Amino acid sequence: MRSRSELPGPNPYDEGMRLSPERRKDLPITVLYGGISSERPGSIRSSQTVADLLTRSGYSHVQRVDITPESVLSLANRDAIGVAFMTLHGGFGEDGTLQGLLEMLDIPYTGCGVAASAISADKVLFSRFVRALGYKSAGQIVVNNAQELEGMTMEYPKVIKPATQGCSYGVFFVKDRKELLHRADFTQQFSDRMVVEDYVDGRELTVGIFEDSRLGKPRILPITENILAREILDYETKYPGGEHLYQVVLPAQIDPSVQEEIETTCVDIFKQLDCRGYVRMDLRLTKDGDIYIIENNTSPGMLNLEESDFPKMLKAGGVEPSEFVDLMVEAALLHHQNKRDSAPPSSTEMLEYLGLKPNE
Repeated sequence: MRSRSELPGPNPYDEGMRLSPERRKDLPITVLYGGISSERPGSIRSSQTVADLLTRSGYSHVQRVDITPESVLSLANRDAIGVAFMTLHGGFGEDGTLQGLLEMLDIPYTGCGVAASAISADKVLFSRFVRALGYKSAGQIVVNNAQELEGMTMEYPKVIKPATQGCSYGVFFVKDRKELLHRADFTQQFSDRMVVEDYVDGRELTVGIFEDSRLGKPRILPITENILAREILDYETKYPGGEHLYQVVLPAQIDPSVQEEIETTCVDIFKQLDCRGYVRMDLRLTKDGDIYIIENNTSPGMLNLEESDFPKMLKAGGVEPSEFVDLMVEAALLHHQNKRDSAPPSSTEMLEYLGLKPNE
């Protein structure tokens, strides 16, 4: 394992934060993918897209590593990992667990850190975080199992979803108590908790944000609107065969003042949550102009450059995908450098500072 004082090679930048062509050629990139969540198939496709983009961007040493309970332990022996490019989706990859391991192993990695990943992956914690900042999020009831819902009274309609799951697995719009209990029996299989949310009637919008280390600030991409034939963007709508259930408008046609408020809100959440890399925030805009932040995806899918939301937003924003992956690698190296530069003093140094002698 590398020591904390070692960079993966010499200073990798030629001007500002831009990687030099020589450094891109020599820097080994390991694309981590797979995992054990239900979103594994999408991760496999995202990893191939990213690996191809990295090669196109001039990186000569790109490998893909399938993360399983067995292979993850081998990361400790992979001294050749200059940067780990994260393309895992869902639990044990997008939720801070793998990020924590990479922190311990002192391996630079793309995307959000442990805290931002963990909070965003938990729909309950993220909603509470948003409300703590003073922004709106749908009201929630949290239960451990379907039986807890049987004695509850509530107003409908609602949206039921697992507390920790992506890709709209187990997410349903429910009109009444009977439908809620029926869906809960299935939804509870995806997580140890379920969330029953107030249904927010409004426009379904998605905001893409990514970290630009060259500019030193987050960049926001053109907003996407999904015009739905039903109440929510559920699993059936998102996946093959459901194309007739929604229409994508990019960029979304929004009043300029409202758009500015949406962008300001999302960037503030990005900063306050200490997000890194790139995220996709989902929200609802009501007819009264109220903005409800629903979820924050810290590992947006890159399954297909022509069809996946984030690559389409990059294109609409005039950002080449190959340049984008380059920016993510640069940001990972920058955060790794900053972490080492801010390493806390040792206990001996602390005692010396206080003028105390260590115990003999």
